[in-house]
Amino acid sequence: MTKIPLPTNRRSLVVLLVVGVALPAVIWSSGLVATDSSPSVDANVSERYNSIDTLDATRTVVHQENGTTTRTVADVTLVPGTDKKRVQFQQDSSRRYTLQVSNGSTLWLHTRNRSTVTAINLTGPPAESVTPLRLQRLVTAAGLTDESGRPQAPDVAPLPVVPRHGVAPDTNTSGGYTAEYVETASVGGRGAYVISVTPATDQTDTQFRQRLWLDTERFYPLRKQTEWTIDGTTRSMTTTYTNVTFDPQVPADTFRPEITAETTVERPETPKTEWYHSVDRLRAQSSVSIPNPTVPAEFELTYATRTTGRIQSVGLRYATEGRRITIAKYNITYAIDSEDQDLTIDDRPATLDRGPTTSLSWNCDQYRYTVRGTGVSTDELVAVGQSVGCSNS
Repeated sequence: MTKIPLPTNRRSLVVLLVVGVALPAVIWSSGLVATDSSPSVDANVSERYNSIDTLDATRTVVHQENGTTTRTVADVTLVPGTDKKRVQFQQDSSRRYTLQVSNGSTLWLHTRNRSTVTAINLTGPPAESVTPLRLQRLVTAAGLTDESGRPQAPDVAPLPVVPRHGVAPDTNTSGGYTAEYVETASVGGRGAYVISVTPATDQTDTQFRQRLWLDTERFYPLRKQTEWTIDGTTRSMTTTYTNVTFDPQVPADTFRPEITAETTVERPETPKTEWYHSVDRLRAQSSVSIPNPTVPAEFELTYATRTTGRIQSVGLRYATEGRRITIAKYNITYAIDSEDQDLTIDDRPATLDRGPTTSLSWNCDQYRYTVRGTGVSTDELVAVGQSVGCSNS
């Protein structure tokens, strides 16, 4: 991943995580039913998504905060479920890198005149993309498919007989979020099923809502609109794909960098991350003690990580049915102002930031601990944090 200077302000760090990375993958989904005339009416939702080999489109991202709007437009070629991509930004003079190319293992960032290319090695967990499964689970949570994930035949074409309001939340499949069908609309000339996603439980200090426009044929999110409020500040991000072509003929050099004899290639030092399937294997390799959290019984460890470089860290990731808990321990700390303190962990001041992903952080001597949860209640997250405490510092 690209090195990004860590913000010194705790709230700025949370915004970076929420806006840049942590918008919840668990709500990256929902869907609907095909019409009687569709040739793939019997197809499984995840199979439809998985059938996409590549996608060509124009991608527009609009970010709004406190009345300020920023917009970026790019021509993209993507391989869904992988890190393969080609992103060419349009008319953005403020952007240093106007072309991003990734073959799945290396990301190349090209300056505007292509004189310099920055190569960044990518790392990732030894697991396949879980997006198709999450899509299918939220489609089912919205009541629009049968138990096998196949679209239900509508009683009145082209729309299914689904209550417009009052769909009961299914926390086992949607991770604490309610998926509700709104309408059928058009995005860039393509039909889309519009789904509203809201928390299944009341949130008094954080407002969150999301709306998705899912392609009626392939269930790819043609538009994703997310709005959330933290500390009285409302932010929104809308990503829209237009001029969409599924499975285009892609030239062989699409995911290769544009490097000539005159190009300067920079390779910045990047952290090295190693992935393990058990805590015992991580513990045998790490000089940093490993947290020993107590997590709800239904959660299972999916992987553990060890990162070395400027920042030394260990991490644990637990998941179940689209819900996720991660625990990270870093050899850096930041000061917690009294006005930012929300509770204590082992008598140490801790901060709790609610949003699409809830985050709990505190310092123990020279280490910082962060526990994050998606589809997890605040009480559950705090209980996990309390079980970690400072005993392993």
